Amino acid sequence: MKLRRSDEGSVLIEMAVMLPLMLLIVTYMVDCALWIQKAIQLEDAAASAAAYGAIPGNATDSTTMQQLATFDATGSISGVSGFSATATNFYTCSPGGAQVTATTSCPTGAPFHYVKVVTSLATNRLLAFPGVPNSLTLPGSAIYPVEVTP
Repeated sequence: MKLRRSDEGSVLIEMAVMLPLMLLIVTYMVDCALWIQKAIQLEDAAASAAAYGAIPGNATDSTTMQQLATFDATGSISGVSGFSATATNFYTCSPGGAQVTATTSCPTGAPFHYVKVVTSLATNRLLAFPGVPNSLTLPGSAIYPVEVTP
């Protein structure tokens, strides 16, 4: 009598071996997508706050710029744990040049005035993965030239 071999259970065994690995990969991808979404949110929040500061008369209102960045990033004026926003002003003699004081005499005339808003958020992963840090501080920043009134 000849024994008959069957492949009926092999699919179940292959699925039992591969399913945990596939779920781990999908979870990691979702986690990375959430971090990317948060990073984009931080960049947008910094940009909207810096755009407000670039309007003539608003450049010195760092408190409102910080509140705008906080609200845009977190949906709340008080923010969330691990979030921070800072707004600063600086001057340069040339675009992208070294920082100078507001009273510096530049070869091209008055120094260029800029507003910079920096945001950051300390966040944790959904699941811990071996070899990958469990927490990360996501940055966001924007620099806008302050509009000059004629």
